[in-house]
Amino acid sequence: MNSVPTCIVLAGGLGTRLGSVLGSLPKCLAPVCGHTFLDLQLEALSMAEVCRFVLSLGHAAEQVLAHLPKLRQFYDVDVVIERELLGTGGAMLYAMHMSGVDECMAINGDTFLDGEFSPMLVQLNRAGGEKLRVATVEMPDRGRYGGLEVQGTRVSGFLEKGTNSPGPINAGFYRISRAAFGARVPGSVFSFEQDVMPGLVEVGAASVVAIGGGFIDIGVPEDYRRFCARYADK
Repeated sequence: MNSVPTCIVLAGGLGTRLGSVLGSLPKCLAPVCGHTFLDLQLEALSMAEVCRFVLSLGHAAEQVLAHLPKLRQFYDVDVVIERELLGTGGAMLYAMHMSGVDECMAINGDTFLDGEFSPMLVQLNRAGGEKLRVATVEMPDRGRYGGLEVQGTRVSGFLEKGTNSPGPINAGFYRISRAAFGARVPGSVFSFEQDVMPGLVEVGAASVVAIGGGFIDIGVPEDYRRFCARYADK
């Protein structure tokens, strides 16, 4: 098992909803007050003692590679590039395989969190059957994101998007073991949220931890602009 706190950043998506704002620029390089979104995301994670980053790239990878020397001035950063779009689950498994980790953290490349990350750095309780740990944040209205149903420390179910109610949502930040993917082969195409998580929930292998703090998904223009305004006020 890799002992260095490692986080995969899933930054290979197409980012079609932000295309009207960013053009051909990938979401992770979205400008925020003289920085890129990726700069700020890695800074927040490194302050929480994440020591190594693996960027999972696909769309517009060459632009992120051009930014890599700047990142490496401050962080230990490796890169894995998908030859084809593998979906969130396929990208995560491929990045773990290529970077040689059996257990790590993973975060969506358009998600910014500023909560208490330390529970995510603790190794999974594999002896107790834990294969996945999901960071959650409380939202006053979960309609846009969908929600999680929680019993004790375990995920027990999912709420579809459009269900307007307060409660916890999946913050797009995970701690995961290779065993969570079962017999799936690195390089195969599948969704983490649709093809992996439900099976783990069904057997009680997915736990939750509330990290508190703020949450912004910059995947739509209004929330990207909201994040820029928030950062400008700091």
